[in-house]
Amino acid sequence: MIRPQLADAFTPRAGVLDLWEIDLARPISESDRDLLTVEETAKADRIIIESKQRQSYRARAELRRILACYLDADPGALCFAYGEQGKPALLPDPERGPAPLCFNLSHSGTVGLVGVIFGAADEQLGVDVEETRPSREFASIAESFFAPDEVEVFRRLPVAEHPAAFYRAWTRKEAYLKAIGTGLSFASSAFSISFGRGEPARLLRTTRAGDHPSRWRMIDVPCPAGYAAAACWSGPELELRHFFAPCSAPAPTSRATYSSAT
Repeated sequence: MIRPQLADAFTPRAGVLDLWEIDLARPISESDRDLLTVEETAKADRIIIESKQRQSYRARAELRRILACYLDADPGALCFAYGEQGKPALLPDPERGPAPLCFNLSHSGTVGLVGVIFGAADEQLGVDVEETRPSREFASIAESFFAPDEVEVFRRLPVAEHPAAFYRAWTRKEAYLKAIGTGLSFASSAFSISFGRGEPARLLRTTRAGDHPSRWRMIDVPCPAGYAAAACWSGPELELRHFFAPCSAPAPTSRATYSSAT
């Protein structure tokens, strides 16, 4: 198991999947507010539930700090574009061009998770973290959202194993959906993943046009008690590193903006 470490000596490295754990229980700071755009602030301020609003502010601010560590950039100057299903991507810097990385963000409860692959801008990456709730009707939810072969596997499990198995499956499936950027426009029943106890995480089957399970790698991500998490990416196997946010790399000597190209 890879346990998170402090990022005091953080240095970006290619060929590595970096996983950043964010503490969303911390109060929103003025620094957090200052980093967000007017649009991000307005979106967060529309959230009525205080804990959800804090999640939005803290997750977005820490995402900016983390990405800035890789890009030698001002975190407040980073500009994002969003796919049809809301998947974020960095806009190119006018002078340096596209950012040399792919990333993804997830948050639930008081835990945020950011995945970054440096030097792999063309790869696809998805991460998912979920706060677990042991009292849910897991069998009913599985029948509604899992693929038929996954439902059969789930039914054969002892009831005592349902909570852990459900969240293994759910986070792995969400990580794949987030990696391909389709959200639920690609049905969660249209592909299958492994989730048996002790079974390595992997994509088993997908009906997505032009896709194949051999393209994908998948792992469970260690996280605090009461949470489950997974990551999924296209491309080769990668070394893993796990950090606590915020990133505390040395201050950049030059400042890229990664805003719209002119």
